[in-house]
Amino acid sequence: MKYYISRYLNAIDLGETVLLFNGVNGCLDEVSGKPAAILKSGNSELLTSLTEGDQAALLKRGHITSLTPEEELLRFREYASALHKKLETDSQTGGIMLLMSYNCNLACKYCYQQKHRPQKSKALITPELVEAVFEKHIFQMIPGARLQGSDISFYGGEPFLPANEPAIRKALEYAKKYGMTASAISNATKTDLMPDIFGPGPGQVSRVQVSLDGSRELHDVSRVPLSGERTYDKILENISLLLERKTAVSIRLNLDRRTLASVPQLIAELKAKNILGNKYATICASPLHDNIAEVDATDFMGLAELSAQVFSLGIDLEHPVSLHASDASYLLSLKAGIGLTHTSFCMQTMQRTLVLDPFGDLYACFEEAGYPEFRVGHVSQNGVEFFPLRDTYKRRHIANMADCLKCPVALACGGQCGARCRAKTGDLFKPHCGDIKQVILEGLKLAYLKWRSDPEKTAPRSGPPVSTHG
Repeated sequence: MKYYISRYLNAIDLGETVLLFNGVNGCLDEVSGKPAAILKSGNSELLTSLTEGDQAALLKRGHITSLTPEEELLRFREYASALHKKLETDSQTGGIMLLMSYNCNLACKYCYQQKHRPQKSKALITPELVEAVFEKHIFQMIPGARLQGSDISFYGGEPFLPANEPAIRKALEYAKKYGMTASAISNATKTDLMPDIFGPGPGQVSRVQVSLDGSRELHDVSRVPLSGERTYDKILENISLLLERKTAVSIRLNLDRRTLASVPQLIAELKAKNILGNKYATICASPLHDNIAEVDATDFMGLAELSAQVFSLGIDLEHPVSLHASDASYLLSLKAGIGLTHTSFCMQTMQRTLVLDPFGDLYACFEEAGYPEFRVGHVSQNGVEFFPLRDTYKRRHIANMADCLKCPVALACGGQCGARCRAKTGDLFKPHCGDIKQVILEGLKLAYLKWRSDPEKTAPRSGPPVSTHG
């Protein structure tokens, strides 16, 4: 029998050993000696020098295959297509993002909605539109949705501007009625104007994502209103208020090369305010990006660079690599079933969550909201009308993306952000990968090394070990 090294094998160097990661089934195996050297080389002709026992073990784990590269590619496409159909069928919950208004009290220079503000800021989602959605249209918008356990998310602009309060309260009535959760993305400068809507109870906003742009000095020249007043201290006061009300707050640090060095000071400030350390607060670093809007990207950096810089600072802060490590850690305890399931990247493809704006327009991506050419549908008194782009987006999964089908980390990635790929390549179905493969593999390495140092925290992996002959 002739064997080939799987085109979906990732050989991650651990120094004296190699971690094998199969990008189809998710199997992880640490090997050394001749198996490690051969698999790391990528030369399938050398597999004949392995023992029959090693060949059998590697074959069972999927690291080598009897399929030719062409046959394996065809088989993977069939598998990815079937897996995506299963995920679509099994998906019952979903949600709706209510873009309350394009208006915002801040004027951040990197905001991807800045072009919409002059002509769209006066329009608001009304209580009447909210009522029409939940009484008449929700099951047309998200066919087969189970409302209990689904999510209503408040978005903007800034969702918690005073003018939006009537519609927010109406939506929370439906959240309570149908057993839906409620969340928000907010700059947290106005949340103190309606504090009673926040909390863990039914019909309350239980999760809020808040962004900071570095320490006080840098933040206050970045996230500011046109009037120029400072916002940092107000935001921290309101974060503390949300935490007191047992609202989960996810603090997102919008970072670039200019602001990264301020992170240790910011962490110290958040600890001094008893924000970090609170069980309801989490924090992660995220690089600023330019998916659609034309913004100054001079100081922007990639995922891997941001992760390396955060690691070099020696601070306890989640970053892209550590987040991928957390995502991958479940593979170490998996004994059966499907390990990798990212056939698509985000809400744009599955469309179990849609964005509704004040004009009744529906979008499959929150960054595309406000751009009429990217609408997937429209809600009116006559019902829900969907546009051809909806079906185009639904086809954007790795089984229909030629470059992704050849990629050994495709099912850990999902094809990347569609909006970004189209903006960077001109083709929705052509991925703009950047450094994502490096980040995924570094995340896997981090997760594995943590498990290896303390395996009691994670159940042993399944499958027989590969012998390690010299």
